[in-house]
This record gives sequence, C-alpha cells and structure tokens, in this order.
Amino acid sequence: MSELIAPLVLLFVCSALTSFVATAIVRRGAQKIGLVDHPGDRKLHEVATPRLGGLAIIFGFGFPLLLLAANARAADLVTKNLTYLFAVLASGSLTIGLGVYDDLIGTNAPKKFAAQFASAIILVSFGFQFDFITVAGQRFDFGFLGAVASVLWIVGVMNAMNFIDGMDSLATVVSLTIAAAFSVIAILRADIFSLVIMIALTGSLVGFYPWNRPPAKIFMGDTGALFIGLILAACSIARPSKSPTALIIGGPMLALALPVIDTLIVMKQRFGKNGTEAPFLQRLTRIFSADRNHIHHILVAKYGSVGKAIFGIWSVTLLFAAAAVLTVVQSTKPIGYASGGIALLVLLVLRYRKRRHNAA
Repeated sequence: MSELIAPLVLLFVCSALTSFVATAIVRRGAQKIGLVDHPGDRKLHEVATPRLGGLAIIFGFGFPLLLLAANARAADLVTKNLTYLFAVLASGSLTIGLGVYDDLIGTNAPKKFAAQFASAIILVSFGFQFDFITVAGQRFDFGFLGAVASVLWIVGVMNAMNFIDGMDSLATVVSLTIAAAFSVIAILRADIFSLVIMIALTGSLVGFYPWNRPPAKIFMGDTGALFIGLILAACSIARPSKSPTALIIGGPMLALALPVIDTLIVMKQRFGKNGTEAPFLQRLTRIFSADRNHIHHILVAKYGSVGKAIFGIWSVTLLFAAAAVLTVVQSTKPIGYASGGIALLVLLVLRYRKRRHNAA
C-alpha cells in the first residue's frame, strides 16, 4: 500500500482545492439567482444564506477521482471494483438529482423516500450489503432479510445526515470525522476501493469547511447531506474484495452512531407525541414533520451557544469514530466497544441532562 501514498495525498489535496474553489463559484451563482435559505422559527441562522453548497462538495469529490483514473494503479483498482463503482455512480446520480430538485423547487416526503429507496436498492443490488454474522464461532445467515436491512440502513443514514444538517458546519464536521475514521478502517482492512472514496470525500469536506464554518457563508443543502449520507452508508457496508461476505459493519456503524441515534430518538418522540389517541397513519406521518428536538437544537437552547453545541456533538462523534476504529482490530475490539458505550452514555447525558443555573 506504500506505493499509493503519493497518489492518495495528491487526491486529498486536489479534492480540497477543487471543493474550495467550486464552493466560491456556487456561492456567487446562488446569490445572483436568489437561491438562499432564509431565517425561520426552526432555523438557527440569522441571515439569508446561499444553499446548494452540496454541488461543490460533489464536484470536489468526483472531479479529482477522474484525474486519478489516469494512474495505472488506479485504473487497475477500477477494473477490480467496476460493479461497486457503477453502483455508486448510478445511485449517487439519482441522489444528486433528488437533492438539487429539493433545494431548487422542494418536494414532499413520499417522493423523497421513493428516490432514496431507489438509490439504496441500486447499491444493494450490486453488492453493498451484509449477508451473515458470526457470533461466538456460529454463523447466522440473513438471506433476504440482509438485503432488506441493508436498504433500510442506507436510507436511514441518508436521512440522519440530512437531519443533522441544521447548524453552521455541524454536518460538515460530523461527516468529516466519520469519513476520516472510515479511511483508517479501510487502511486496516486493506480495502483500497473504500480508502480512495473516503480520501476524496474527506478532502472535499475540508475544502468546503472554510465556507461553512460559523457564521456560514453557504449551506450544503439536501444535495450535499443526502449524497454524503449515501456515500458513508455505502462504505459502511462495502466489503473489501478479498474479505468474506460477513457482517463487517460493526465498526462503521459505531462511527455513524450519533446522527443515527439522534434521528431514531426524534422519530420516536414525534410518533408518541400527545399519546396514542391520534390515528396510526397520522402519527406515522408526524415522524417526518420538522421540529426543534434534534440534539443541536437542544444544546443551543441549553447552553445558548452554537459553538458549544458544535463542539459537544463533534466530541461525541470523535469518540464514536475512535471506538469504530478500535473495533476493527481484534486485540482492541473490547476497548472499542467499551468506548462506544461511553460515547453513547455521553450522548444521552448531553441530550437529557438539565443544565443547573447558578442562583442570582
């Protein structure tokens, strides 16, 4: 893998620079045509801010990968993983189309989920799924349920990343931390395909961050959040070409724990809101309604600071990411799962512990 160091460093730098420049161009264009996100009751920003920054992230992610294809080693990698690459391109294109349409015109929940499930099914159809799990030396095959669970996981991660994109730079730093963890996991597993994808995504997010840090000059929008969620979900269940088709997502699932758990908690709260008197279909629809119950809303209300909220969420994400890496190595696996348990505890304390105010 040492011969890949120079191409990977070049890929990272090109992705970061491309994303940085592309963001400046997209921001100027969005301002000229009035594609801005206006402040509102549920939103934390105070001034109208351009959206569609996700297009710059995607360009920063994809364009350098095309340049890398000129490398002989990279061309060999593409040949060995052509099915995976086609699946990512096909599902990614569909997700980008959905995100751009939603950012420009807006769409409803059924259409969003139809496109998201279609993207997920494409990935699963081309091998992005888990088939069995081994527990205490015993193998348990999932069969068709593995495909179903994989589709639900991909759609869930896409929406989790979209939901957490509610504060300047929050989705960017969370995604960046997870992508960096996935890069380390790919190195440990000798999974070159996932490593290349994650290095490109990490570089693109690094280039986007200066424009998105508080106070944000541009937002990634649904286009960016859904695409990032799709790529992270795909790599969390991608199998290295030489590995068995086992359930190897324990580590990656830990890295994605914060946005996923936060989304599940909020959906449960929405479903159970006002008791069980409301009809089931109405309660189910309410799951997808907007509110201020996500962890970033709670922490801002609790501490009165966007910076403190971002730091708290990033710290927990970093702990989950470290736990994910540790679980991949057999000798440190117990430490990894223990760290994941601590991260979960910290997350729950941040979310539910009431802040004590000093007496006047």
